[in-house]
Amino acid sequence: MHQVIYWIMKKLALILSILLLSMIVFAQDVVVSFTGVNANGGYQRLDSVAIHNYSQGWDRTAIYPDTIMVAILNGISGPVADAEMHSCAPNPFDGETDFVVNLPKAGAVSIKVFDVSGRMFAEYNGNAMEGANMFGVSLLQPDVYFLSVTANGTTSTIKLMNIGSGNADRIWSKGTMASEKIVVSGDFNLNDDMRYTGYATYNGVSYTSTPVTKVQAGSEDISLEFDIVDCPAPSHTEINVERCAAYVFGSETYTESGDYEHTFQDVHGCDSIVLLHLTITNNGVPVYSEVEINTCADPFVYNGETFTESGSYQQILTAANGCDSIVLLWLHLGSGVYDERDGNSYCSIMLGEQEWFSENLRYLPNVNYLADASVVDARYYVYDYDGTDVNEARNNPNYSEFGVLYNWEAAQSACPAGWHLPSDAEWSQLEVYLENNGYNFDDYIDTDNDRETHNVIAKSLASTCGWVDSEIENTPGWLQPKNNTSSFNGKPAGMKIATSHFQEKGNRTWWWTSDTEYGDSNSAWDRRLRYDLEELSKTHNHKSVGVSVRCLRN
Repeated sequence: MHQVIYWIMKKLALILSILLLSMIVFAQDVVVSFTGVNANGGYQRLDSVAIHNYSQGWDRTAIYPDTIMVAILNGISGPVADAEMHSCAPNPFDGETDFVVNLPKAGAVSIKVFDVSGRMFAEYNGNAMEGANMFGVSLLQPDVYFLSVTANGTTSTIKLMNIGSGNADRIWSKGTMASEKIVVSGDFNLNDDMRYTGYATYNGVSYTSTPVTKVQAGSEDISLEFDIVDCPAPSHTEINVERCAAYVFGSETYTESGDYEHTFQDVHGCDSIVLLHLTITNNGVPVYSEVEINTCADPFVYNGETFTESGSYQQILTAANGCDSIVLLWLHLGSGVYDERDGNSYCSIMLGEQEWFSENLRYLPNVNYLADASVVDARYYVYDYDGTDVNEARNNPNYSEFGVLYNWEAAQSACPAGWHLPSDAEWSQLEVYLENNGYNFDDYIDTDNDRETHNVIAKSLASTCGWVDSEIENTPGWLQPKNNTSSFNGKPAGMKIATSHFQEKGNRTWWWTSDTEYGDSNSAWDRRLRYDLEELSKTHNHKSVGVSVRCLRN
């Protein structure tokens, strides 16, 4: 046990003595290194550095690649061997790196690498020339090591940190190199007044750095700044812009559609090239349209303005692309529709020649369990309610907010007297009217009778709140306060599906048509709004599912 302790203490003493020796050797030198920096904040290679000592009255020049000043303090004799990492070599390093041994005269050199426990991994013994001698070192295992150089009876030590795996544990000579390192001996004291000026060449032009004047109190790396702009290859960007009138881009004003290339410079004078794809629509002329709204809402809000009386009003709408559209609003404030069967009242609106409910039907003669599904018999459901008590179902907040969910059979006769479940063709008539009369989100006026050619009317039909948020522009979930320009007020009521649960509230809503799907007697056509789609979609559902009903006047 005593032998083990003695061995450990002996190794510890060896490590401490090596570190102390290293500190003593290097404490004798002040090492000032210089790094060139361009106007972009990047590295700039130095050709040379002019060094002036005002206190001692001398000038020196350090030449690339080292650009290092080693000042040996007055009154202290310097080391015979000066071993340190070369300025271009990495430390930490990945398996292999270089170092330089500077000798004032030629002689024998012994170099060793050992770890913190004192175990030697590589050794080199040979002769070295006067000046800077380059050596390479390779180490197999990642670890912290010490490299010791002995020449003419003096030893210098540096620490190495290997983070990779070399091809062997070895040290080898790579020959001598020109000694551009400035060694100042006998005429430098700490706190001397110094000035350093860098010189560099860029694209064949010579540059001088901003001089650095300072009191040199110890070793440091000094950045020498050059007014050199190192521009990479110009970046290329393409953008698409749609406007109604002239568009200013950079210093140019464009009045016609086309592709335009413009070169911009950043603060450093570096170029970036932007290709503009410009579309100018309508030649700056606003789009005119007329909208007729019949509503029982009093007051009525349209385009942010509140109306309390029927009449005609002109409104200016601005689309996302900056194009104005002028709408002549024909507003009729009514008293609503009263359902004698249960005392419910509904608002209605005129859209073209059709008068529609502007809310979902709430007629509820009875209510069914979720599991009670049928294709042939009427079924009624209220979202999130699973029972048969009509009064309980009506007290559910989803009843007043979203109305009743009907299977297809119940929907056939659910509307009050004078109203009916709209057919697929009547829904298509509504869609064509909206597309042809300014309710597309992009203000495009369609001119045909095809419901599919420019069906982007979802926002005009959707309610102004309650939808899941969407990042897709011009969908019901995007900027919801801009919804419902038609006053249809379609809310995301969800559905009751055949597998006995509710789903999709906040995401989607469906309304039955009175038409069975072609070739399938168990399915029927419907219309759907979805939070992230621009269109009112024509879909189909199994007749046993429960979805909403909108009534149309006979």
